[in-house]
Amino acid sequence: MDKKEARRAGLQARGAMSESERLQCDSRIQRQIRRMDWYQQAEYVLSYASFRSEACTDVINQWILEDGKSLYLPKTYPDRNSMEFYRVQNLAELTAGYQGIQEPAEGEAFDAQAVERTGREEAVLMLMPGAAFDKEGNRVGYGGGYYDRYLAEHGAAIGHRVMLAYAVQQMERIQAEEYDVRPERIVFQ
Repeated sequence: MDKKEARRAGLQARGAMSESERLQCDSRIQRQIRRMDWYQQAEYVLSYASFRSEACTDVINQWILEDGKSLYLPKTYPDRNSMEFYRVQNLAELTAGYQGIQEPAEGEAFDAQAVERTGREEAVLMLMPGAAFDKEGNRVGYGGGYYDRYLAEHGAAIGHRVMLAYAVQQMERIQAEEYDVRPERIVFQ
């Protein structure tokens, strides 16, 4: 299946889930993340503010703060075709940004170079959204390539990449491109 078809099918299936189905799956995904060794060992978590029918990160992001980890969320710059992760210390400070997604204000950016200089890559966990995924671990985003470009530039500083999704977003096989960055693990319910 090509990426465009996979994206459409994944988003349609995800959007068709009932609210109660999503809440049940979210709860299981959240518990899996919190129990994950990568999460427990992380000092820095690059997460996202869930939007529309994405696997919900609200509880996870609050846990990150409560657990004393440094939380970074993305701010998208469509004019530059890029995104940057900024530190968040209070989720109430997020405001609607690109496409209405809750974003942090510009401030303390995640310093990938400092992480690499100090060899602290294993202390960094990235949680990623997505439209669809397959059994081989290929991920399809929303078509903007923001995560692929960010990871192409800063991926060496990120110890672990995990996509959060619902089981209905899984496709048999997605045709991936060489520049597509795969998550190491996909947590789905």
